Amino acid sequence: MQEKNQMDKQVAKITDVMRKVEELAKKEIKDPKETLIVASALMAVTRNLYVAALGPEDTARMFGAVAESFFVVEDMMHNLIPRGHKPTIH
Repeated sequence: MQEKNQMDKQVAKITDVMRKVEELAKKEIKDPKETLIVASALMAVTRNLYVAALGPEDTARMFGAVAESFFVVEDMMHNLIPRGHKPTIH
């Protein structure tokens, strides 16, 4: 039960931080052309945080796993989701 409570707190923290960061990022985008610029800044900050917490080798593995997940999700959506249905994936 204590592990579930800890997990719930972590998920709540992740959700809260995601909401705040997305809100801040959207405020920084004054023109649609700036979307990738802001995304690049977020990526750089994320990379720096991972490097500080995990080191460069584990960070590279983490980013590799994230990149691979894009292909897995795309494949799943292409092959398993009925045509015309666009689910939200988090």
